[in-house]
This record gives sequence, C-alpha cells and structure tokens, in this order.
Amino acid sequence: MKPAVNKALAVGVLVAVGLAAFLFAFTFFKKGGYSEADSYLVYARFSDATGLTWKSKVQIAGIQVGEVAKISLDKNKALLQIRIDRSVPLHTDACLYKSFPSALLPDALLEVIAGSDAAPLLSSLPEAEREIKCVREATSVQQLLDSMAKIASDVQLVTGDLAKTVQGDQGSLREIVENLARITRQVDQVVAQNSANLSELIANTRDFTADLREISARDKDRIHSILANVDELTARLKVAAGSLQGILDGGGSGAPGGGPAGPPGVPGAPGAPGVPGTVGATPAVASQQAQAKGVQQAVARLNDSLSRLDQLLAKVQEGKSVAGRLLTDEKMGRQLGTAVEGVSDYVDRLQKMQIEVQLRSEWLLNQSVEDGRPGAKVYFGAKLLPRPDKYYLLEVVSDPRGVDTVTTDTITTRTPGSVGDSTTVTTRTRHEDKVTFSLQMAKRYGPVTFRGGVIESSGGLGADLHLMKDRLQVSTSLYQFSRPYQDVFPRAKVWANYNFLQHFYVTTGVDDFLNRWRSAASPDGRSFNIGTDVFFGAGLYFTDDDLKTLLVSGAGSAASGAGK
Repeated sequence: MKPAVNKALAVGVLVAVGLAAFLFAFTFFKKGGYSEADSYLVYARFSDATGLTWKSKVQIAGIQVGEVAKISLDKNKALLQIRIDRSVPLHTDACLYKSFPSALLPDALLEVIAGSDAAPLLSSLPEAEREIKCVREATSVQQLLDSMAKIASDVQLVTGDLAKTVQGDQGSLREIVENLARITRQVDQVVAQNSANLSELIANTRDFTADLREISARDKDRIHSILANVDELTARLKVAAGSLQGILDGGGSGAPGGGPAGPPGVPGAPGAPGVPGTVGATPAVASQQAQAKGVQQAVARLNDSLSRLDQLLAKVQEGKSVAGRLLTDEKMGRQLGTAVEGVSDYVDRLQKMQIEVQLRSEWLLNQSVEDGRPGAKVYFGAKLLPRPDKYYLLEVVSDPRGVDTVTTDTITTRTPGSVGDSTTVTTRTRHEDKVTFSLQMAKRYGPVTFRGGVIESSGGLGADLHLMKDRLQVSTSLYQFSRPYQDVFPRAKVWANYNFLQHFYVTTGVDDFLNRWRSAASPDGRSFNIGTDVFFGAGLYFTDDDLKTLLVSGAGSAASGAGK
C-alpha cells in the first residue's frame, strides 16, 4: 500500500512541475523577455521587415539590450514596437541598423546606437513620440539580384557600343592606335636627332635668363631711372617737334613778295612797315617772312645755348666746377650722401617727436593748516617723447615749503696780549621761497617706467607703475638726499594719478613720508616744514605742435650759430 502512495505522490509532483514550467514558458513567450516594469517602449519604421519576427534581438556592441515586441503594418511600412532595457538610455538622435549576421540564415539582427548625451532621452518623451527616426536597412538578396541585372545590362550595352566603334567604316580603333604609334615614333626620332641642339638651346636660355636676372637685380633702380628719363625726353621732344612743325608750316606756305626791298625802318608801299624786303608784299607774305626770321633767331639762340651747354658739360666732366667735382669725385659723393641721410634721419626724428605740455597743482593739507597760507604746490613742464617708451621731462616747480640752505661763517680773532688766535664757527639755516626745476630722463619697460636726474633742484630717482591700460599711474620719487637738518631722511613721495577724462586727471598721495611732521622758524624768521604731508589735486596735459616747431627752429638756430 505504501509503494502505491509514493508512486502517486511522485506523479503528482511531476505534473505540478510540468504545469509550472508550462505557465512560466507561456508567460515568457507571451510577454517576451522584458516586462513593462523593466523596460520602456520605442518605435521604428522599416520599408522591409524581412528577417524580423516577434522577439528579434536588439543589441549594442553584441550585447542584447532589447527585443521586438510587436510588428504591424502602418502606411505601407512595417511598424516595430521594441522593448528596451531601462538601464540603457536611448536619445532622440539614436540610430537603428538592420543586418543579416549570416548569409545562410534568414534571421535579421537589429543594432542600435544610443546617440549623443546632449539630445533628450526617448524614455522622457510621451510613449507615442518615442520613435527612432534614424533607420538603416540592410540590402536584401532580391535587391542585390536586381542591381546585378541592371549592371549586366549596362555592361552589355557598353560592349556593344565598343564593338560597333572598333568595326566602324569611318576608321577603326586599330587605325587610331597605329597613327598614335607612328606619331610617337616620329617624335622620338626628332628628339633623338636634335637632342644636342635642344640641350645647347636650353643651356643658352638658362645662362641668358641668369645674366638678365643678375643685371635686373643689381641695376634695378638705375634701369627704372633710365626708363623714366627716356619717357620724359620723348615727351619733351614730341612737344618741341610739334611746335617746330607748326612754326615751319606757318612760315613756308607762301613765297616772299616781289618788288624791291625798302630800307630798314622805312615804311614800304604797300608792304609791311619796317620789315626789310617787304616793299610791295602782301600782309600774309610779310607775316610769313617775319615768322621765318623769328625761327632763324630761335635756331641761332638754340645753337648758342647748345654751345654753352657743351662748354658747361666739358667743365663738369673735367671736374672744374662744384657740380663737376660732385659728379666725378666718388669720395665727395659718398660724404654728401651720408650727410643727406643724417639730415633726413634727424628731420624724421624731429617730425616723430611729441611734446606734451603739463600743468599740475597739489594742495598740501598740513602745510595750509600749519602756516595759514595757501599750501598749493604747482608744476609746469614739458615732456619730450622721441619714442613711445622714452621721454625727457622738464619742470618748473613752485613749492610752498621752499628751499632750506645752510651757511657756515668762520671768524678768527686775536686778543691783544694773547699768544694764539681764537676761531668762531657760526652755522645758519636759511629758508627761501624760490622756484625749483626738474630735469629727468625716463625709460619704460612693459608696465614700469624708471626715472632719474634732477628732481626739484636735487639729484633723485623715481619709478611709475601703469595700470588699467595706462589710465591709472602709481608713482614714487626719492630726492633731496642731503638736507640741512639733523636726523632727517631724504624726501620721499608716493602718489597716484587717475585719468578719467581726455587730457585731464586727478591725483592724491603722501609727501615726505619718511620723516615725522614738524615745523620751526629759521633765524631770519621764515617758517619751514618737514615731514609727512597728505595732498590731493589735479593735472592737465596736451600735445603742442607749435611748441615743437619753436624748439626745432631754436635747435637749428643754435646749431648754425655753433657752426659759425
């Protein structure tokens, strides 16, 4: 009884397993290998769906990423519904290729290219708009056969035309080939017979062109000058010949009048008055005779001028005149050329030089508060710019601080009855309000300009930093290294100029910032100040061509005076 139960149980288990396998296979083949939860649906249209069936694979690089879910007819095209794995993103510019992996098997394979990352995802679009527009279909066997048939027909047509051409009555292809062969043999024969002549001709041509190139390169300017002179001479000769022909034509159209010639200066009757040999002549004949006489006089003057020209040319050729020496003396010619080049270079530099006139005013805050007087420091100067990266600065400065000088007096006295002399040394510091001057030379390297020379009647140096396309300039100067006071550093100044309008700028900075502020009175009662002082102000600059003209003429006058 127990074996029968076990057998029935085994049969039931086998039936259950078979039923489960059937349900699984039915569900898989019904819905395909991709469920709606694991995939998304896209569409594609093909003109020929041969080889594609339900569950045809869709691959990328040989890896399956989807399958065909349904194939239907839509307006004479096959509409494919394709399930794509959600982990594989397809973009709107994706392409789908249909190919046949094997020539023996009818099954087709779909290869898909995902597209660029910049394009939107197909899965983000509504389901009705998820169509792959880029579709490439493989050529079927029938299409290949049809193409081969067309090619065979075209080949047959071409071979028939070729046969007609070869067998034609008006000249066969063989005759054309024979003519070409005969012509080539004749050309070879001519070349072989005249090879030496051809080589010599080519060599002569090469030598001639080389000589011609050398002459044209060496005397290019001279040839141009000669051609220009010849053109000018022919034009003048043409004008002179036309004038002479007109005079001759006007004077030779009639015969001189008959009749006896009257005395010169005596009126003839009825001839022209005062003309010899015109007694009894008509006015036309008298005019012709006068023109002929004028031509003779002109010819005589021309002969005289040519004679003098010959004498002048002889003197020039012998080098007896200045022009002759200039033309015959090579050394003088070189010296004159060098002098002309030097003058030309000098004038060119003067023409390129720019002169910039500057006017600047600084208001010193501590100076005006301490003295109760206006603390304005005024600069007036000119900047000479021979080149954009180099300039010379001339300035006249009026400083309210003035200039301090030290005077040392030594007095030697002898007391009556004493043996030695006594010496008394007196040092006095004097404060003067006077105008100072600056003469600086500057050179620019990139955004930095270095200056040096005389700054406010004292040796000094400075530097400028150009920023914001030269609209902002940060500068510093160090001068007055020797000052008539104890424990005093040189005068140092730093400031900034901002150019916000054309030819106009504002300025601010600190003067004498290495020393502390102090004020005192000199022995003559004048006050003086030393130390840090803050200032602000403005400046104006412009170029002046008239001033450049005056300076150039003054330099020329000075040079001529020095030469004298």
